[in-house]
This record gives sequence, C-alpha cells and structure tokens, in this order.
Amino acid sequence: MSAAAEAPTGAAAAEAAPRGFARLLGYLRHNRGTYLLGALATLCYAASFAAVPVLVGWAIQALEQGLSQAEVVRRCALLAAATGARGALRFSSRTLLFNGARQIEYELRNDLFAHLQRLPQSFFQRWRTGDLMSRCINDLASVRLMLGPGVLSVVQTPILYLFVIGAMVSLNPLLAGLVLLPYPAFLWIARSFGRSMHRGNLDVQEGLAALGSQLQETISGISVVKTYAMEPAASARFDAANERLFAAQLGLIRVNSAMPAITSMLPAAATWIVLYVGGHLIAEGRMSVAEFFTFAMFIYELTFPTFIMGWVFALVQRGRAALQRIDEVLGTAPSIADRPDVVARGPLRGEIEFRRLSFRYDAGREPALRDVSLHVPAGSVLGIVGPIGAGKTTLASLIPRLLEVPDGQLFLDGVDINRIPLRTLRSSIAMVPQDGFLFSMSLAENVAYGLPSLDRERVIEAATRAQLAKDVAELPHGWETLVGERGIMLSGGQRQRTTLARALALRPSILILDDTLASVDAETEAAIRQELRQVFAGRTVLVISHRIASVCEADRIAVLDDGRLVESGSHLELLARGGLYARLASEQALDDELVEALDHLAGDGTART
Repeated sequence: MSAAAEAPTGAAAAEAAPRGFARLLGYLRHNRGTYLLGALATLCYAASFAAVPVLVGWAIQALEQGLSQAEVVRRCALLAAATGARGALRFSSRTLLFNGARQIEYELRNDLFAHLQRLPQSFFQRWRTGDLMSRCINDLASVRLMLGPGVLSVVQTPILYLFVIGAMVSLNPLLAGLVLLPYPAFLWIARSFGRSMHRGNLDVQEGLAALGSQLQETISGISVVKTYAMEPAASARFDAANERLFAAQLGLIRVNSAMPAITSMLPAAATWIVLYVGGHLIAEGRMSVAEFFTFAMFIYELTFPTFIMGWVFALVQRGRAALQRIDEVLGTAPSIADRPDVVARGPLRGEIEFRRLSFRYDAGREPALRDVSLHVPAGSVLGIVGPIGAGKTTLASLIPRLLEVPDGQLFLDGVDINRIPLRTLRSSIAMVPQDGFLFSMSLAENVAYGLPSLDRERVIEAATRAQLAKDVAELPHGWETLVGERGIMLSGGQRQRTTLARALALRPSILILDDTLASVDAETEAAIRQELRQVFAGRTVLVISHRIASVCEADRIAVLDDGRLVESGSHLELLARGGLYARLASEQALDDELVEALDHLAGDGTART
C-alpha cells in the first residue's frame, strides 16, 4: 500500500477519528427523525423492561398474601400485557434504529462512489483497487453495525440500568448497593481493552484490503499468471497476505473474547450477592419472598445487556476504525474541479493552444512535458509523433483535464482550460486511449456509453465508420452480446474498434485518437482511415501514433522528444528537414520493407511446398 493509502498513526489518527465522526453527524442529522423515534421506542422499552420484574413480584405477593383468585388473575393479566408490550417495543426500537443505519450506509456508499468519480487519475495511481473496494464494502458494513446494534446498545443499556437501579434502590437500598458494587469495574475494563480493540480492528481491515487487492490483481491478470506458469508464486503471495490477515484476526479474537468473558462475571457476582445476602434478609424477616424474586429477576434481566456490552464495545471500536479509513478517502479533496471563476459557455469550437506548457506527475520526478508551445486551429487535424516516453499521451490527457493543468498554459477557444466548466469541457471532447476499456455490458451499450440513451442509429453509424459493424453478425447475440469483463469476449482489434465507435457516436468538437489502430490489421486500418476522413471534417482532431503512416495526412504534425516539441510542420516539410521525424519515417520504411520481404519469402516457400 502506498503512503497515501496507509492508515494514519499517532497524531494523524487522533485527528482523523473526530473528523470522521463530525462527517457522520451530518448523516445522523439527515436521518434524525428515524433515530428520535427509535430513541423514544427504546425509552419506552426500558420502562417496560423494568416493569416486568416489578409485576412478577406483585403477582407473587398476591399469592404470598393469599389474595383472591380474581386478583391473582388480574395481576397475571397485567404481567402478560406488559410482557407483550415489551416485545412490541423491542421490535420497534430495533427496526427503527437498524433501518436508520441501513439508510445511512446507503447514503454514505452513494456519496463515497460519487466522490471517487470526482477524484483525478493521479489518485487512482496511488491507491490500490482492492483497498478502495474494501473501504466501500467491508468498512461501510462495520459503520452500519456501529450505527445499528452499536447505537441501540449505547442508548438502551444506560437507560435500562437507570430504570433498574432506581427500582432496586426503592425496594432495598442496602441490597441494591451491594449488588451494584462490582459494576464500576466495567469502566476500567472498557478503558483497558479499548485501544487494543481499535488497533486490532484497523489491522484486520487493512489485512482484508490487502487480501482483496491481491485477489483482484491475480484474477485480472490470470492469463499472464498462466502464460508464465506463475501459479506457485501467485499462491505464495496470496498465502502470505492471507497469513497476515489470519494472525491479525486471531489477535483481535483474543481481545474480543476476553472482554465478554470478564464482563459476564459481573452479573454472576451480583447474583451470588442476592442469593447470599437476600437469603439472610428473608430469614431475618427483613425482606419478603416477592421482593427477593423481583431482585433476582432484575439481576437476570441485566445479565444479557451487561454481557453484550463487551461485544458492542468491540463493534463500536471496529466502526471507529472503519470510519477513519472511509474518511481518508472522503477527506481527499478533488484536485480537478470547477473553480469559482468558471466561464459559462456553450459547446467548444475546438481551438487549442499550448503556451509554454510544462507538466510533471510528482514533485520528485522529471517533467513529462517541457515548455511546449503549439496552436491548433479549430477544425484542423494535428498529428503527434515521437519515441516512447516522449510525452504524447500526457499532452493529450491534459486537454480534457484528466490531469491537473497549470494555470495560463492551456487554452481552448481562447479561454484558460481551468475556467471552463468540466461538464462543458468533457462533453465536447472524445478521447480513444491506447488501452481502450470496455464494460461488462452488451456491445451496443458499450458503443452508446456516453450518450443520453441507447440510440441504435447512431450506434450503427459509428460502428460502421469504425469497421466494427461487419463483425457483429459473427457474435453469438449480435449487438446484444455481453462482451465480458474488460471486453474479454472480443479480440484486441475489436476492442479498439469498439472504443473508437464509442468516441465517434458522441460526435465531439475535439476528437483525440491515441494510437487507436495499433491492434488493427493493415486492410482494416486503411478502411477506417477512409471513413475517418469524413468524420474529421469540421472537427479538431489529434492523432497520436508511433507510426508515420497514421499521421502523414494531418494538416500539421508535432514531433515530441523527451517532453519537448522538437519539430512542427507538414509531412513533406518535416521529411525535407532531415530531423527526428525523417529518421523515424526512414526506420519505419525499412521495417515495412523487411516485413514485406519476409512475407514474400514465406509465400514462395509455401508455393514451392
């Protein structure tokens, strides 16, 4: 895990916890009606909780005093009604508070997902996918348990104790004082175990995140694992992560098991006191049998809440740790967002201007782009070529603000890109990256991704221009074929053509093609280029490629090397200069001739055979 993704420690952890609870208060306020009703039901339940032992003693008192059968039946009927009411109130309090916790989990998950979509690409380069998934699933579940059973017990148990203690004191102050003598020890126990539980829960949740990342990475790259026969190594890495999680879970289980075991001794000690002292008081005639039974029932009633407090305390500690991890993500401010000085405007025309633009990914790294100045008129086609690592993709990624752009260095239609609303900017741009990503949806839905609705005519038109429509008949369900995760059902060329069709379906003002046809055969590439000539009309197009043949027809060609713009001009002008572009063209021409000669020899050999 990167430093950015690690849980804070020391002062940072102390600061993160209250910040997380402050954020949580907003969700509690939004659902305050549900929680207030739940608290009211809990209060009524606590009253009925204390009433049942009193009514039991009252019924025994009727038998002890030899009252009439009708009076005994009346008191038993009241006891039955109180017991039924207590059951109904218990159900209501739990339903209300648990539903409130589910609602907050639902809202928090939606907000967390929306926040992740606002974060820049640089954030996801630092954080592992499995860790983010763990925070969106496992940690949110822990927060829900804290807000449901945790809040219920935190609210209910003190009220139960107040009602029961008040009733016991009113019955027999001496015995009540002796019975409650061991209970203050719970505060010391909670304090002793609290820190260990919090640290242990953090270790387990981070272990789950690491294991999830390992599993996700292995499954995504299973073809590579199998190709290189790395199953034993992958198993060893998974086993190591699993062993660390196992050790953390065992440590947490020891702590979590010790606390309930110790707290369960408190009611046992109170029961022994009631039996021993109460028995003497009955023998001395200072306590009735009815009062003794009432006291015994109070102790019995307090056994479960006292025992469960150890579990609830662990639940709250786990929820605190989870909330801290969630707040690390929610507390990350999006570095790419609309600024207060945005300029309201319609769709872009497509004029692009780089003014002495320099860019670096991190403070300690070398600049990816250095002092690039370039003007692209609206409606023109710009080719961008250069060696690997020259900064071609970085330059293209700055135009839709996928990366943080310095102020005053990139302008669209004469406006600083940082002052253009993101929705306006990105709705006017379509970018086809080198590694086109497909979703686990139908082929038609993938092409229509980005459109307000699935427009069949636009999908078919775009697919035809991308030379994809001819492949649809070969798919098992045509346009409705599910392409699988990352488009695994399609070939590399089909995936690239699908992402190209997706961009063409948007009909953008600015079209960016980043080595789009690298996996396409020469015949299909020629057909696509023929179609793209019509698409390019009236649009600003940036064609990024390592192949000279892909950019030679562009209005202007920019040549990048080591992040610098080293040459600029038309295909013929650049060839005449004899610089980097001419050298790349010459090398590629020799490569093409060599491949053609080898193909020719292979063909002759086949013919002779």
